[in-house]
Amino acid sequence: MKKISAPVLVTMAKPKGFDTLRVAGLLDDNETVAVATTRPGAEEGVEELSFTLTEAVHLAEQCLAGHERALTTPGLARILSATVAILFRVSLAGGTIQQKDAGGHGHSPDRADAAADEDTDR
Repeated sequence: MKKISAPVLVTMAKPKGFDTLRVAGLLDDNETVAVATTRPGAEEGVEELSFTLTEAVHLAEQCLAGHERALTTPGLARILSATVAILFRVSLAGGTIQQKDAGGHGHSPDRADAAADEDTDR
């Protein structure tokens, strides 16, 4: 078990059928992201993978460019998901971005009104 000591810790999800939580943390070096499983309220967990933000950005750029090898990287979804979650939390806390939809639906509250104006016949 590796101690989770992260200034930024994001609870990702509770894996189906398990009593553990999956978390992602930005470690004290402010560069390394660790993904681990832990029990609710615990300070220790089992690390599944770790990577640097520099590695994650490089991987994301390679994926966007369509490089086959990058697209088949083991753990790709978990790496990119953890990176997005961590960077979102850091950016939100730092005031760089603002969360407009407090309901957590992933879209602006006026989207339903705007949708009525859209031409759906195209």
